[in-house]
Amino acid sequence: MRNIGLILRREYLERVRTKSFLISTILLPLFMFGMIFLPSKLAMMKTSGVKHIAVVSDNAEIAQTVASQLQDGTRFGAKYSVDVVSDTGDDERAKLRSQVSSGQLDGFIWLSNDAIASRDVTYGARETSDFTEDAGLQSAITSAIMKHELASRGVDASDVDSLLKEVHIKTVPIQQGKESSSVSGMEWLSSFLLAMMLYLTLIVYGMSVMRSVLEEKTSRVMEVMLSCVTPKELMAGKILGVGAAGLTQIAIWCVIAGVFGGAGAVASGSAPQLGITAGTLAALVPFFLAGFLLYSGLYAALGAMVNSEQEAQQWQFFVTMPLVVPIIMLTYVIRQPNAPLSMWMSMVPFFAPILMYVRVLVERPPMWQIGLCVALLLVTMYGVLALCSRIYRVGILMYGKRPTLPEIVKWLKYS
Repeated sequence: MRNIGLILRREYLERVRTKSFLISTILLPLFMFGMIFLPSKLAMMKTSGVKHIAVVSDNAEIAQTVASQLQDGTRFGAKYSVDVVSDTGDDERAKLRSQVSSGQLDGFIWLSNDAIASRDVTYGARETSDFTEDAGLQSAITSAIMKHELASRGVDASDVDSLLKEVHIKTVPIQQGKESSSVSGMEWLSSFLLAMMLYLTLIVYGMSVMRSVLEEKTSRVMEVMLSCVTPKELMAGKILGVGAAGLTQIAIWCVIAGVFGGAGAVASGSAPQLGITAGTLAALVPFFLAGFLLYSGLYAALGAMVNSEQEAQQWQFFVTMPLVVPIIMLTYVIRQPNAPLSMWMSMVPFFAPILMYVRVLVERPPMWQIGLCVALLLVTMYGVLALCSRIYRVGILMYGKRPTLPEIVKWLKYS
């Protein structure tokens, strides 16, 4: 234990004292936050300036209703200046196309009687890639046609707006006869964010173990160290030291999340509420430890097997691929955490650290599933670490020979 403690302390201090540790500790949460919220924020930003468009329709009432909704500007992503045109002939359409091409108009909505009857309306414009604008125009036109149709069927104008008022559905999961809170949009994002953080930390610190082993092997420092400690002690100290550095970084992220979560609650509603609680952060620690111990053994064995960084890059695909599968499944599991596919995939030990954690965040699964998952994880961790320690014991002193699968099987037999 003394030797393991010394190696642990060296590996831990060697990492937490570096500038890269400090930079990654600060930048990774900012990067993840920006990756989640910045695209949606940019997508929802209103278009600068005023767009000049024309609404062409035989029905003046519908055209005026569409124009008034677009000029209101509170529901759509752009501000509009709208001209109402009653001529729906071919010459007028050609004239409008010419005005759009010359820049006199930004676009025109073709609302002829045939288009209204078939519900097939055309919007001609110079720029048509803005999907938020398309959704706004579709909403305004649909609402105007619905109001006209209801009024023509004798519905009082004062009742039309209440009839067309949008209905909001609040989903409430029921468990054991009791209603519980549902997963909001921000909680969905927080689950995705925490799962991605777990994925990145497992890869980064697993590869850190591999590079540490490879560096000491290629520099022959390993031979000196093995004169004082056993291979098992060396491997255990490296894994625990790097894992402690990872836990330190996660603890700092938890503090940052708590500080910004509190600041967001105090803010005037403009700050996004992530829905990250103390429970979700506390659950991150055991799942990180389980995943790290499982994958760090594989990365340590890989570092002991190869002789160069190039060889390591060729082999690390096989170690990293089991971590990629949960990321592919992430959206499905968040949407349907109790589906059979989600349940069985979260039971696979190599996927469990991420997928079971996501299920716990979104909607806590039955305790027997969590217990079975933990049992399978512990058994797999013991088996993987036992096998990897045997590969590590032989591989760290093997130089100049490219490892093959039959060769690795021999190492397992020899050790």
